[in-house]
Amino acid sequence: MDNITQKEAKELERINVDMTMRTIANTYMSMVSRCFSNCVNDMTSKSLSGKEEGCLKRCAEKFMKYQQRMDQRFTEESAALSQP
Repeated sequence: MDNITQKEAKELERINVDMTMRTIANTYMSMVSRCFSNCVNDMTSKSLSGKEEGCLKRCAEKFMKYQQRMDQRFTEESAALSQP
């Protein structure tokens, strides 16, 4: 990476930020889709039932814990691979 220009470095940073934002958006959309499909059953009411709300909360919490754990493992594996 020492042989790249400042302009190239800025472009790489922009691409990295863009990819990160896309990953975050995709993760969020995946969580919303999965939790909605699993938890919302009654489409005749304009509000969620208590059971649906509880299910959505548990689903979102579980999904976020899973995602955090995956991120942690990825960081650990990346660090291990970068060791000589």
